[in-house]
Amino acid sequence: MTFIQTIEVEARDVGALRDHVAAWHAEQAGIAPGYVGSRVLADLGAPGRYVIEAEFRSPVEAEQNNDRPETSAWAAKLADLVASAPAYRSFELAFRTGER
Repeated sequence: MTFIQTIEVEARDVGALRDHVAAWHAEQAGIAPGYVGSRVLADLGAPGRYVIEAEFRSPVEAEQNNDRPETSAWAAKLADLVASAPAYRSFELAFRTGER
């Protein structure tokens, strides 16, 4: 089952947000349990608001990833980059059309 965690943030500096998300992927792809990839969506109705989507193979592996010190450090730095507390949500992929 595919598991998606979203993190909604208000970013002061989109370049810093991009670099932070990209650094995680570069450093942790193939290492973080179950991590498949991520993408960042910009909210067209609310400039400065972004949703980070992180995809994992399963909720169990996502939880294992959440328990790692590298993940805690990444989340702490994210909190420093954004204007308000990040909002985390968890989803199970119900279905997919096309290729991502």
